[in-house]
Amino acid sequence: MIRLWEYMPNIEIMVNSLRWRWPRPDALTVWVDSGGYQIMIKGLKISLESIIKKYRKLEADIYMSLDIPPNQLCLVSRQQFLENIKNFEVLYTKLDDKKVIPIVHCYDCYKMLEAIDIYRGYGVDLIAFGGIVPPTLAKNGRGSRIAPIVALAIVSKLFKGKIHALGVGGTPTMYNVLKVFGINSLDSTSWRTKAAYGKIIIPGYGERYIGNGNASFGRKDLTDEEWRILLKALTKTGFSYIENLEKMLLTFRGRAIVNAWIVHHFANTISKNNGFAWLIEYSKKIKNMSYSELCMVHERLITNPSSTSDNYGLSLAEQFDLSRFSSTQPVLRNGVNDCGSTT
Repeated sequence: MIRLWEYMPNIEIMVNSLRWRWPRPDALTVWVDSGGYQIMIKGLKISLESIIKKYRKLEADIYMSLDIPPNQLCLVSRQQFLENIKNFEVLYTKLDDKKVIPIVHCYDCYKMLEAIDIYRGYGVDLIAFGGIVPPTLAKNGRGSRIAPIVALAIVSKLFKGKIHALGVGGTPTMYNVLKVFGINSLDSTSWRTKAAYGKIIIPGYGERYIGNGNASFGRKDLTDEEWRILLKALTKTGFSYIENLEKMLLTFRGRAIVNAWIVHHFANTISKNNGFAWLIEYSKKIKNMSYSELCMVHERLITNPSSTSDNYGLSLAEQFDLSRFSSTQPVLRNGVNDCGSTT
């Protein structure tokens, strides 16, 4: 629908194998998602053999293993866990001419350790982490918000190769959380989903509504000052369609292109009033905790996230005396690359 690579050359993109019907896009690197998340939420029945046939036809660089995420916060049955392991082993073996990437979700500590141990045996240099933005994200307060962050911290300690974070979203908050743990890349569809709801992304200020005036959920209208900020940001980064900006913002397609540009160029820009900046500070505090300490925190979070107060994440950090740990951000190996997803 939107050939993002035509507007933003030299980007990496991720396509959804369930929907993709076209030749290889002219992008720097093409990643392929198996569609595991869509399979879970829509109750689809997709065989492993159909994924193999699809992957053989696609011309891409990196292929995600078929891995069905947990349908509860960081909890998965033993049967599903083993099925996900088996899926990778089959894809890795039958598609030996392609780079198949295993996925570790927000499991309990033991399963994350076991999964990484198995995948390490295949000599992989890149794994993906799923579940950083789980379906339960907004339901159970800070306990459910930080559980995947703690899981990511654990995975970053266990696996010393490159890590890709799946479906993170385009928020500067999450981008900077990933930087804390030295995560190498992420993918996002936020540029499209926000555009569909009549919203555009303002660097440092978040999303603003410019639709037809009927929206009420999460609505915050664009101000004259924010318009000037957007215009300045696009001009500074060489946006080619600046003269048609007002017309572009009237359409889904136009808003999506503008949002993708902002996400790509201003991922680091965070407003002083960002309501989720505490996630970054929390990530800095737990970064240097030991594996066993992180597991204690993680187990408590996934056991009963809804029973915590709104300040649970930070009070739990204080309980472990995190003030003694360094909050210095690591030097990134390759930086964090935002992969514009076409899923």
